Amino acid sequence: MLSAKSADWAFHADDAEVLDALANGGHAGSLREYFGAPAYAELSALAASAKAIKKSPGPRVLILPGIMGSKLGGPLRPGARSTVLWIDPLQIAAGRLTALTLPSVRSLEATGVLLFSYARLKLQLQIAGCDVSFYPYDWRFGLDGLGATLAARIARDGRPVVLVAHSMGGLVARAAAHILPKRLVRKLIMLGAPNQGSFAPVQALRGTYPFVRHLATLDRRHSAEYLAQRVFCTFPGLYHMLPPPQHVKGMDLFDARCWPGDGPRPDAKLLARAAAGRAGLAPVDARMVNIAGVNQETVVGMRRTAAGFEYAMSRSGDGTVPLSLARLPKLKCYFVDEAHADLANNPRVIQAIIDLVRRGRTLSLPQRWRDKPGVVRRIDDAQLRLEAIEKIDWRRLT
Repeated sequence: MLSAKSADWAFHADDAEVLDALANGGHAGSLREYFGAPAYAELSALAASAKAIKKSPGPRVLILPGIMGSKLGGPLRPGARSTVLWIDPLQIAAGRLTALTLPSVRSLEATGVLLFSYARLKLQLQIAGCDVSFYPYDWRFGLDGLGATLAARIARDGRPVVLVAHSMGGLVARAAAHILPKRLVRKLIMLGAPNQGSFAPVQALRGTYPFVRHLATLDRRHSAEYLAQRVFCTFPGLYHMLPPPQHVKGMDLFDARCWPGDGPRPDAKLLARAAAGRAGLAPVDARMVNIAGVNQETVVGMRRTAAGFEYAMSRSGDGTVPLSLARLPKLKCYFVDEAHADLANNPRVIQAIIDLVRRGRTLSLPQRWRDKPGVVRRIDDAQLRLEAIEKIDWRRLT
């Protein structure tokens, strides 16, 4: 059996160390725990193949993860050594997610990406001859500031890049593209980008998003409602991904008066500034494509009721971003039957990305998808709050 320290290695090692260990067979027990045995075997083979390839002057590619897809770390108290806070289950169990609250009294920074979501994509792009790097970022902050930082990084390097950007990363990339000269961004390949927002941030701010509720089961000290109000409601990045009024019948979600009075409520000042934070996204042009997941039950609409918010769900989306909000006029779109979180791990998607980087087109994914009529399910905040409320008993776990 692995000791706690050796099992924990993969959570705290940096990206380069993990990829090197995959190629060399180091820390096998920890990496097998971290990735799962089947993924560990595949990634080890890919990492060895990628390492054997001589560095080539191929296309320069930056991979941007989605929201919560970058590791965040730093000292949790003055004078302490730096540690990974997001995402380490033991830190979450100890109630330390509150250290993510903004404005922060602790100096946290993006230290890498969640490799179980993005390692396969990077390694296969390397094997295909690309010069690939991850671009982690602090997803708590707004699109305007994150886009400006990315633009400064690209301008400083002075080399044209292809941006492969998942979820929120697609909006960060669009914000950077709006600042940069076109010659520095050769292509922007978005994966499940919420180009016109998503209803998931609404639920995250209300403490009813399933992921937030499952996260709270790990936390021995705090409820989902507490985490939503005291932590997630302080993140400008979430507000910048709210859907605009034209996509929410009878409501302007940027107006605090439209939100229910019970349960967690968003910060009125952050709501008022959110539209301005989205205003600097580059308009669609020929460099941009979006790969959209479909056929997953997704919140596609919402309305205000006496009990709070009620959500309409259909299979017209990737489980997080509805197709109607992923699309933009004139934006070329490819479709895949895949969930939002797994888009960057899907083999067909990865092949399509390689094709798009190398040739500017792909036959790996269709450009048409027909929405199949089906039953629209409705669920409200009260029902969502009944899900995932039992805390995990850590004493029973190995």
